[in-house]
Amino acid sequence: MSTEQQNIESTNNTDVATEATNTATNTTSTSTENTSASTTTSSNETTSTTTAPTNTTITTATTTNTTVPTTANNKRKEVDSQPPKYIETRIRKKAREALDLISNTKQRQASLFNLLGNDYTGPTEQQLEMIFRLFSRNGKTIGCDELKSVIRAMGKRPLTRRIDKILNECDENGNGTIEMDEFVRYMQKKAMEKAKTLGLLGESDDEEEEEGGDTDEEKEDSPKRKAANAKPKSKKPSTKKVTTTATNTTAATTATTNTTAATTPKPIIAKAITKQPSFFQPLKKGSSIVHYYTENAGTHINANVELDQYSNPKGIEYDLGVEGAFTQFTILIGRFYNSSDLECIKDLKSKGFQIVEAVTQRDFLDKLPKSDIALIISGHKNDNTSTEQQFIDDVETYHKVGKGLFIWNDNAPFIYHGNLITKRLYGITADGNEPGKQDLTLGNGSDKQHFSSHLVTSGIVNLYEGVTISSFADITPANGKVEVLASSSQGNKIMLVSSSDLTKIDANCGRVVIDSGFTKLFAQFFSAGTSRYVKNCCVWLLALDHRFRLGVEVSGEIQKPKEEPVWQYSHGSWLDFDTDASKIVEEAYQEWLTNPFTDVRSVKSGNWAYQINFKENQQTNIQHHDHKVRDIRRVLKNVVKPTIN
Repeated sequence: MSTEQQNIESTNNTDVATEATNTATNTTSTSTENTSASTTTSSNETTSTTTAPTNTTITTATTTNTTVPTTANNKRKEVDSQPPKYIETRIRKKAREALDLISNTKQRQASLFNLLGNDYTGPTEQQLEMIFRLFSRNGKTIGCDELKSVIRAMGKRPLTRRIDKILNECDENGNGTIEMDEFVRYMQKKAMEKAKTLGLLGESDDEEEEEGGDTDEEKEDSPKRKAANAKPKSKKPSTKKVTTTATNTTAATTATTNTTAATTPKPIIAKAITKQPSFFQPLKKGSSIVHYYTENAGTHINANVELDQYSNPKGIEYDLGVEGAFTQFTILIGRFYNSSDLECIKDLKSKGFQIVEAVTQRDFLDKLPKSDIALIISGHKNDNTSTEQQFIDDVETYHKVGKGLFIWNDNAPFIYHGNLITKRLYGITADGNEPGKQDLTLGNGSDKQHFSSHLVTSGIVNLYEGVTISSFADITPANGKVEVLASSSQGNKIMLVSSSDLTKIDANCGRVVIDSGFTKLFAQFFSAGTSRYVKNCCVWLLALDHRFRLGVEVSGEIQKPKEEPVWQYSHGSWLDFDTDASKIVEEAYQEWLTNPFTDVRSVKSGNWAYQINFKENQQTNIQHHDHKVRDIRRVLKNVVKPTIN
């Protein structure tokens, strides 16, 4: 090879390398060679890209120098015909490895959500586990009905198509239940897919998610729609000349898919996400249970946790409620036993609660309707500011619209006000004067000197029983409406809570906690587990998890259930249609009753269209690619009308 040919070949290689580098690398300025070349007349086409989200102009130019020999031009065209080189950054590599981990090995990775960056606003892995625990049947699995509550507690609507899609993907054996690990992996996968769609983790080559899945927005007209700021998928390089426009800049502006020009990150304003909260949109305050409950809700102790002198874990993160989260709620304290200052007030205020006190029955009843929780410290007699009948009638009315009662007795005779309430509601009363001063340990609450695992005992392994205490000899008259939380060091029932069996209680009634040692609110407030226990009880009495289950507002009254027709479909077990869909099917059913000669009716719910055969009680999803057929049925249920859905 001659010296001249070697020089030409060297020049070609250099130009090709420079071209590939300039095209693939994000830059804020062009190279010296390209800048000078852009001012000359070129026989090839020029593509310019400018991104200026603010006042910054970012330009990438690809040009051809006319002084390069023909051989170099041919090689340059060869490079132009190839897709731009993909640069795998560190964050993209981590994201890819994380997705491979989920899809291939189905193993969990605690740090996966951290890859999504500061834009991610959804629940963490620990928060997902907490939500799952709240509604699970046995702490390990959830069914169709519980899944609705889980989705609502995440701040999403429990749409029928969403529930169905999650069950199809997670319930591999078709028994209608999902395990915690399956659910967490599913949500991790959906969050990563959404991040890729929004361009937060690079371009997504995946197909659009099948309609009806756990998407973060409610789709409208098109079954496949991209969120705002989503990057376009890679296409073959275009050879068409682009018309350029200048707006207060000297650079041309155009969007091309064969470049990877650097862009200043924009705030995500997803125009497509108009009805549903996204993993990357801040949730409305109070719309998710994670705004109120800590990720450790329902647990007691973790490994490598610092413990206090009573062997309970230190730190407010082990409380049931999030610090400062309850500013919209009011606790009314009826102090019918006058003693020293209440030590509990400061700690309750730290959770955000507004505290109001009353020292007479009349004052208490006047302030009662405006409170969310009534904390009643029993006295030993009627103070004559109201009658017994007035007192108990007003408290019962308060309880039956969803408000919580925290009833504190002590040794007899300081059981008067508590017994008025428990006798009316449950037919049970407390009595006795038992010496205490012992710590109870975590176990079975019906066993001597033990307390049960419960949300109100979150973060507690040892709990003080009180100084001198009364107890309940028999709770049989309550007929399962209350259950034993703790037994004393003498083996007597000293703490009771509302039943966890939802079939035993009215859905609209408030929760109740009954404790027989009110001295824990005074001088013994700093005994084993007491401070956390009192705060946990007040948080639990708001029944926030139950309100998310019902689909009602987190505060205010809960309407009494009414018997209504509800349509259900079979998926392992019977699952309710969402409220809107059930109404649509009921209307079609009523039409069929007047005209039974046509058994099949077409029904549209959301984006799905069904053919429903009322004679066979079956529905066919005519839009689903499998045209799934499910059994359906109509039942009459006592339903609390949802105020949110």
